[in-house]
Amino acid sequence: MRDNAENIAVSVVIPVYGVEKYLPACLDSVLSQTLSEIEIICIDDHSPDRCPEILDEYAETDKRITVIHEPENRQQGYCRNRGIDAAKGKYIYLLDSDDMITPSAMEELYRFAEEKELDGVFFDSQVIFDSPELAKKNASYPAKRKGNYPDNPVTGLELFESFIEQGEWTCYIQRQFWNRDFLNREAVRFPEGVEHEDEVFSFEAILAAKKTMCISKEYFIRRYREDSVMTKPPAPRNFYGYFMDYFYMIETVRKRDIRSEAAESNIGRLYEKLVRLYALFRDREDLASWFRTEQSRDLFAFFEYSQRGNAYYRSFASHVLSAVPKERGIYIYGAGIIARNLWHGLTQAGRIVKGFIVTERKNNPPALFGVPVCTVSEMKKDALKNGDIAVIAVSRGYADEIEKELDKREIEHIYYSE
Repeated sequence: MRDNAENIAVSVVIPVYGVEKYLPACLDSVLSQTLSEIEIICIDDHSPDRCPEILDEYAETDKRITVIHEPENRQQGYCRNRGIDAAKGKYIYLLDSDDMITPSAMEELYRFAEEKELDGVFFDSQVIFDSPELAKKNASYPAKRKGNYPDNPVTGLELFESFIEQGEWTCYIQRQFWNRDFLNREAVRFPEGVEHEDEVFSFEAILAAKKTMCISKEYFIRRYREDSVMTKPPAPRNFYGYFMDYFYMIETVRKRDIRSEAAESNIGRLYEKLVRLYALFRDREDLASWFRTEQSRDLFAFFEYSQRGNAYYRSFASHVLSAVPKERGIYIYGAGIIARNLWHGLTQAGRIVKGFIVTERKNNPPALFGVPVCTVSEMKKDALKNGDIAVIAVSRGYADEIEKELDKREIEHIYYSE
């Protein structure tokens, strides 16, 4: 590592655990950057394979690499925080040890952020799959954004609202580039000891930023492999991670006094995941054993009570649940209290609501509970061709006209009322 910290433009922080097969390619992609003024901080999270030896071997050949060996496994949130705290570069880039970056990524991002005086930059990615099966399963991975974004700096909240409105917000920290002073000044760090910690970091960082931009450049190379966090089947740790993230996000909005439908929408999206995972595990996991602090136990008790109380909502949705087989997707026509009660009932029962339909955009949000809101004309032509069904959830006085419109467009529907 360079003695003069002022010469370090970018600190690349890499937590490392159990990836000896992929680690050399990751490190080589960083060492071959066209920007030489970088430091590479690798945190060995007590990896059980040859990763510690590989890191030390690389550090011996390139002084830009610093290796921190953890005496016990602390998970990614802790390791990323330790890397950020140790960093000396003007900018921070966070990379996973089984992924890679393109050769000019750090130089171009550094020059761009400097020129525009940005707190953070968002960008796109490429994707490689270890097998055809993984490629088929994850074909929907959002590698490249297709939306339109401002070509001048905007606040993080403005950019976040644009992401949400166009359905392209992702929390992938590997597609973000942050000013280190900004992260320290705003005290933006990862929650520790939980899965999905990037949900909270990305949410808080973008809402705190004063100047951000999104550019259409594919600098990050995501690797999809078996037995990674992204490809493992859901487990109790996922429920716990989303559970803690949900409350961290609520605290972020409260602490920073954020008043935004986009922020509420993102929190609602997380809550919907949380409800689905709770329904999956509540009967075969002692979830209370995950919560070891008084605060987390209180929060979990409140959540459990709300789930039992939501039998009220599930009773309202009972005839929809009986009329629509589980394999069919559901769209709710309406955005008022009836529609919202139906959404609660369906999600409490483990059903997925794909979207809300409204007659006109005026006075309606772009999303509800993290689910997109659109008019019938805005829906994709093939949106309901896979056996999906529209459930009309409005007062009976408005339903007749809606039914005529859906009939005209040959959209299958049923009527729901409380």
